Amino acid sequence: MIIDYIPIDFTNIKDCAILAKWFNDPDINYLISPNFYQGPLSYISPEYVSQTNLYTKYDKYAFFIVCDNIIIGDINIIDNPDFLVKKDRNSCWLGITIGEKAYQGLGIGKKAMNFIENYSYDLGYKRMELGVFAFNEKAIAFYKKLGYKQIGIIPKFTFHNGSWHDDIRFEKYLSN
Repeated sequence: MIIDYIPIDFTNIKDCAILAKWFNDPDINYLISPNFYQGPLSYISPEYVSQTNLYTKYDKYAFFIVCDNIIIGDINIIDNPDFLVKKDRNSCWLGITIGEKAYQGLGIGKKAMNFIENYSYDLGYKRMELGVFAFNEKAIAFYKKLGYKQIGIIPKFTFHNGSWHDDIRFEKYLSN
C-alpha cells in the first residue's frame, strides 16, 4: 500500500466535487460536519466547497490522502482560527476524513496524522488542536492513542440522531 499526499486545488471544481461527495455522504457526513439545526445536514455543492475555502481569512493547507493512486480522504490544517480553545498564535486546527469506506480502519489515518503533524511542525506550528463529536468514540480513542489530550468541551455543539452532542477538544504539542 503506497500512501501519498497531493495538495488540494480549491479553484479546481473536480477537487471540490470529491470533498463535496464526502460532505454529502450520510454514512460519514455527521462525523465531519457540525449540524447546528434539528434536521438533516444541508447539501454541500462543489462550488460551495470552493468558495468557502478560497475566500476565508485563514491560511489553510489541504491535501488529498491517496492510496495506491486512489483518492481516499483528505487532511488539512488551518492557521490559528478564532475557534481554537487555546489561542497562542503558534497553533493550527486539524481536519481529517477517510471518505472512502473500504479504506477505513487500515492504518491510513495514523500515517496521514504523522504526515500532517510533521508538515505542521516544519511550518513552525508548536501545537495542534482538533474537535471530535462526543458520540464518535472510535475517533476519540484514535486521537488519545496518538497522544492527544482533552482540553475542553463545547456543550451541545451538534445535532445528531435526535439529540444534541458536545464537541470535545483535543490538543497535542508537536515535536520532531
